[in-house]
Amino acid sequence: MDKPLVSVVLCTYNGAKFLAEQVDSILRQTYQPLELIISDDASTDETGKVLAAYGHDPRVRIFHQEKNLGLTGNFAFAAGKARGELLAFSDQDDIWLEKKIEKLVAAIGSRPLVYSDSLLVNEAGNNMNKKLSDLKSMYSGEDSRGYILYSCVWGHGMLITKKLLELSLPMPGGVHHDTWIVYQAFLNGGIFYLDEVLTHYRQHPHSTSQTLPGKDSLRVKDSRYTAYKNKLHWIRLMQEQEREVYQPFYCQLVKLYAAKEKGNYVFPLLRFMLKWRREIFRLSKKGFASQLVEIIKQARGEREAVSR
Repeated sequence: MDKPLVSVVLCTYNGAKFLAEQVDSILRQTYQPLELIISDDASTDETGKVLAAYGHDPRVRIFHQEKNLGLTGNFAFAAGKARGELLAFSDQDDIWLEKKIEKLVAAIGSRPLVYSDSLLVNEAGNNMNKKLSDLKSMYSGEDSRGYILYSCVWGHGMLITKKLLELSLPMPGGVHHDTWIVYQAFLNGGIFYLDEVLTHYRQHPHSTSQTLPGKDSLRVKDSRYTAYKNKLHWIRLMQEQEREVYQPFYCQLVKLYAAKEKGNYVFPLLRFMLKWRREIFRLSKKGFASQLVEIIKQARGEREAVSR
């Protein structure tokens, strides 16, 4: 029986520093057949020169954008070129272990999405003694309610079916593409966790997908309100898509979360989140005390800052 073609989708932008190490780790994969699709989003550094060294490899297809499309636009372009039955997504600065694709293909079965653990490494590629599973509660299943505030799936760690990608289109604005794909997996058969480190996930100041927050995060006066509006947009999208069994939960949550915009503390939201605490915090490592603090914070009113 022929094995399915896996398309690895790699979007680049000014990533020359680490790019060769990542591409090499993909091309060393033990799994075949495999194709690597690279779309460079009009980089201004040496990315083009790095990619030129791989033009001779028949497994590699390289595209150069004349104008910057942005991360989501560049991803949509690259994913549209995929010919495989299965797709994996790659950052431009990580390192894949050689059996990553082989093990994910073996684990996916009839599921739409499988994902694995990652080891965090620093800019030099050295072990930071922390895994993603140390930060989040990894989950297998189809209940999306834990996905409201938290995620346990990063794009670089997952393998999906081509059908799931098609079900995820068109992708809505205001939501990262891999966030939306994972959510669609919840709706269409669930996600599955393979408890094994298969990626070295590089953390550095210029990463487009940083996991550990920087110490000098800037805060503008309306950032809290903006974050609230983004979260309300996300919850409404979830409610619009959700299955009938979860509709009562999501309809109530949307109503209570929208009430925050009046600027008053929403005590019914606090009670609601306490009632559904186990489901909402399923993907979080927070203990009860930290969960309570988060619930209190989530229930406070939000009001747009007015310029004077």
